[in-house]
Amino acid sequence: MRRLLWCLAPALLAPAVLASMAAAADRRPSLCLREEEAVFSCAVGARIVSLCASADIGPGSGTLIYRFGREGALELTYPDPPRPPDAAFSAAVIGDAGSAGDIVRFSRGDATYALYSIIVKGQGERNGVLVTQAGRQAADLKCRDFPLGRDAWGLMYRAKLPRAVPADLDPR
Repeated sequence: MRRLLWCLAPALLAPAVLASMAAAADRRPSLCLREEEAVFSCAVGARIVSLCASADIGPGSGTLIYRFGREGALELTYPDPPRPPDAAFSAAVIGDAGSAGDIVRFSRGDATYALYSIIVKGQGERNGVLVTQAGRQAADLKCRDFPLGRDAWGLMYRAKLPRAVPADLDPR
């Protein structure tokens, strides 16, 4: 009997261990709630920027929430109140000879926020949030570490966000 239990122990423990390892593997700072997936999350200076998706995200359903600030001291939450992702955000895929990547955008008043994860030829990876106000760059908050989650932009594609125009980081 002991031998049988010893043989079954790895199979019985594997799901719990794998779940624990997956949770431990994501060490990015995050402002997402426990029930949300951190699509994009990183430290920018002393603050955190997070783009959080609900498990049921899809066209016209679920939530996508941008949060900026510190744990317990949020400075910006968008959209507030929540609404379907395709009514609050747009997305673009960049792909040309000089760069490739993804952008998620939203506007609040006269400010536009573009969360980006791109690779620029000759420069490498660039990740962060570009903020423009009245058509001019107000801030480019660069991530200290890699911001993308395990399913990252797959959740954005599942939400079928409207296409962002222009499909680059130019603040026009």
